[in-house]
Amino acid sequence: MLKAISSSRLASLPARIHQHRALSVSATANAAKNQFIVIARDFTDPEAINRRLAIRSKHLVEARALRKSGQIQSAGALFTDHSASGKMIGSVIFFQAETAEEVRQLVE
Repeated sequence: MLKAISSSRLASLPARIHQHRALSVSATANAAKNQFIVIARDFTDPEAINRRLAIRSKHLVEARALRKSGQIQSAGALFTDHSASGKMIGSVIFFQAETAEEVRQLVE
């Protein structure tokens, strides 16, 4: 069963994370660690996609390292729809960590 982290706790996220239009984190207990879902929606201004693409290669290198370490279980882009013309509008990442604070630090 997933438990959502309150919006008041999300308000303490670092400023860089606030560049996303919306961010939500949920968790569920696992035998050794907790599993967290991070949903980060992009801004919708005309330059949002350019900002996203400008950091994409660095983002993928760091995400692959976290995947290899087992901290990221799965991840991917969110799209407007499932068609070939769907546009990226955010990201979803499934983390395994001890605490929500650990996940916040990884996202930062």
